[in-house]
Formats: sequence, structure tokens, C-alpha cells
Amino acid sequence: MQFLVRNIRRFAVVVILLGATAAIVLLSRVSPTSEVPSRTIIVSSKLAMPSVVGNSPTSSWFCPGAPGRDKNIKSEIIVANPTQVPITGTISILSNEEPAFSTTVIIAPLTRGLFDATQGRKSQYMSAIVELDSGQASVEQRIIHPAGDSISLCANQTSDRWFFADGFTGAESSFEILLTNPFPDATVVDLSFVTIDGSRQPAALKGMVLPARSVTGISMGDQGARNEATLAVSVRATSGRFIAGKLQHFLGRGRLGFTSALGASSTSRQWWFAAGEKGPGIDEQLVVFNPTQVDQTVSIAFLTGAAEALLREPLVLSVPAGRVTTLSTSSLPAITDGRYGIFVSSVTNDFVTSADNALAEFVVVEQVVSKTIGKKTGTSVILGAPYGSPSRIWTSPSGLVVGDLGSLVIANTTSLDATLRVSTIGPSGAAPIVGLEQVALAGASVVSIQIPLAIAQLQILVESDTEVIVQREVSRGHQLLGSSAVLALPYRLLPTSNNNSSDK
Repeated sequence: MQFLVRNIRRFAVVVILLGATAAIVLLSRVSPTSEVPSRTIIVSSKLAMPSVVGNSPTSSWFCPGAPGRDKNIKSEIIVANPTQVPITGTISILSNEEPAFSTTVIIAPLTRGLFDATQGRKSQYMSAIVELDSGQASVEQRIIHPAGDSISLCANQTSDRWFFADGFTGAESSFEILLTNPFPDATVVDLSFVTIDGSRQPAALKGMVLPARSVTGISMGDQGARNEATLAVSVRATSGRFIAGKLQHFLGRGRLGFTSALGASSTSRQWWFAAGEKGPGIDEQLVVFNPTQVDQTVSIAFLTGAAEALLREPLVLSVPAGRVTTLSTSSLPAITDGRYGIFVSSVTNDFVTSADNALAEFVVVEQVVSKTIGKKTGTSVILGAPYGSPSRIWTSPSGLVVGDLGSLVIANTTSLDATLRVSTIGPSGAAPIVGLEQVALAGASVVSIQIPLAIAQLQILVESDTEVIVQREVSRGHQLLGSSAVLALPYRLLPTSNNNSSDK
């Protein structure tokens, strides 16, 4: 649906954005700049954002899935070992046609392992479960596709609900949902979707059984959602837990390219985006999905490094219950050309940034960026980093992939100035990149860092003395225009108490 921006009185607007800014300041108080970055970030084991949990003796990763029959498409699982000892484990390949297949893997110290995500088998859809004997390992999925290569995060935990805000099928673009059940018992789910005309739940998508240790693929075009520019999806289990990913192949109506990604395993009251950008040939949109039965409101702040810029043209979006609201940031006159971060926050009726669980669910936000030069277009889609994601340590298992384009975009989520150190992990361990030992990053601002091509494929480590969000812009390959967007992985530690059980 067309975006709705409500102009309200100046006082109310200022209160909203001061609330959003207060949330940023509150984060800064957690880790003063006087502290040296260290692996002492203690968080709950229940996080929507995939993370490297360094003090866990093991780790499990659930990848979103990939096509398995098209000979023109290749998929890989990347396992990074940043430690001085070998990491061992198993990769289990699930499909919609064959029994699950497992193989043992060993990743040498300070290296990455690249594994065929199909293990030589053929099936329409396939996904991987990676179980390792180290919590410091990290895992990602990469699909090499003629329309553009795509890296996607793998989940640490299953969930009983998953959401997709942007499911574009315009111009016969394809949008496929992959539902993976990694457990030995069947799971039952209901799938509903929202278009510009409202919410729908076809009978065929209610009470779907996901067989044990299998992948179920759903083409949304075949379910009555063909040629939809607005399309959001909710999948909820009536029994059990599962993983949900998406495959999108854009074929027109302003979008070209391919992307794969995990869904959102929950809604969130906050969403962060590091790589906002305005300029010639750039069309950027924020797609906000409200899967609840309650109308909601979100405020949007742009992190440009200047507090007054946050108040210059504040934005408040109304997101009706069960609907999608789209904001074209490219058309906002108050935003000048260049880079910025984006902070989307749910607000209450009292115009105060919501910081509690008064609402059982909030919203899901994705960012869509299409870059056009002449007749060439490249589109990337990224789910924001949810509440609790900002961290002082981030890692990139797969580096920035092969290609002549690759950068890190880092957003400071606090109001304090930060100093960053960017390192690679190679045969000699972690070593700062020359020239990137101390990178200044002002409060509430972003920096884009080019990584030298010669080391761009190594594991990358980002350390900061305040909480940040790290996003990667990766070459799409095949001499295609634009880049593919994916978050890095935050590094965390679990509480050491006896009740630190994890859900796998």
C-alpha cells in the first residue's frame, strides 16, 4: 500500500525522536568509551539475531535453504574457525524429496571450510543443519545465482513463528518460502499473507504438515499472490518449531536480481539498518509489516552524526493492523545525498519510544535498495537488525566474497564517538588491517570501509568501544550492477548461571 506519513504537531514529534535518541544514549551507557573492546558481552540466550556465542561448548546453525536441481545455481555452506584448534561437526542436508543425509566435517584452525550445500544430491529444495563442537565457529550460506550471488545468515535457534515484510512478485518475479523442519517429529503450520487488498489465508496453507527432517517449498505466485508489489507473509506453528527462509528472483517493475535470506523469527520494537544511502539512481524503501491485530506507529530516525539532523524532518508512520506500509526514503527532501544509518522504533500512543513488552508483538522491517545506471539495475533486500543486536564485536565468516566490490558499513548506535579496529583472521591469527587499526566513528553516524581485494575473502573481525551494527556490501558477481547486502554476526557470551539453557 502507499506509505502514510502523518504530520503531527512539532512538540509531539520532538518527544518521539527524543525517545528514540534516548534509546541510543541508553545503549551507550552500557559500555563507556573508556572500556577496551573485549569478549564480555553478556546477553540472554533468546535473541532473534543470529550470533556467535563464544562461551558455548557447541553450536548449531540452521540455514534458510537453496534450490537443489537447477544446474545453473550453486550453493555453499561456509564454516569459519577463528580458533587455534580444529573444529569438528556434522552437516546434515535436508530436502523435500530424499531422506536426510549427514557428513562429518573438520575445519582446520584459523581457516574457513566451504562445503557443497547439496552434497551432490538432487532435490527441488534443500537446506542444511550444521552442528559443531565450538561456540566460536560461525556459519553462513551462499548461493551463486546467474541473477546475482547472495549470502544469507543461518539461524542459531528454531522458532514457532516467522515473518517476511517484503515478498515482491511484481512482473512475474518469483518469491518462494522454504520451511525446514529439523526435528524427528512433524510440525504443523499456518501460512497467511498480506497484499494491497488485505490479508488472506488460503485453505491449502492452513494446517500444513512439515514432515520430520524435511524442507517444504511454497511458491507464493502459485498461491494466488502473483504480480504483487506489496506482499508480506506470516508463518505460525500450531505445534512444534521450524526454520523459514526465502528465495526471491526479481524480474522487473524497478527490481532486478536475486536474494536469499532467513525470515524474521519474531517481531521487534526496534530495527537498525547500517547502510542507508541516497543519490542519483538509488531507490531506497523501508517496508514495515504489522502482523498484529493492533494498529501500530513507528518513528524513523536517520543517523547522520548530527543531533539536529534527527529533528529536521522527523517521520512517523502509521501501520494499520495486519497491513504493510512502505516509505520511499529516496523521495524525502530533508535527507541529503550520501550515507546514513536508519533506526526504526515502535512508539506508544503517548509518543514515547516503547521499551517494554506492553505489546506481545511489534513490527518487522526490511530495506529494499535498487541501483540503476542506464538500462542496468541491481536490487538488494535486507532484514534489519532487531532489538538487542548492537554489539561491540562483529565477525564476517565469508569475508566479502570474490569480486571488485566489497565494503563494510558500520553504524554507531550510541551518541558517543567510537574507535573501530578492523582485522582479518588468517594463518597467523587475528591481525589488524593496515590503515584500519583505529577508525573514528562519530556518535549516531556511519562509516563505509573498503576492504583490500587481496584479503577480502578472509574472515573479518570488527571491534568497537561502543555498540555498533555491521553490514556487508558484497559483489553480486557475474559483472552485475550493485551489491548484495547482508549483516555480519555479533559476538556474544551467555550468562554463566545454571539456567542458561539454549533452545535448538
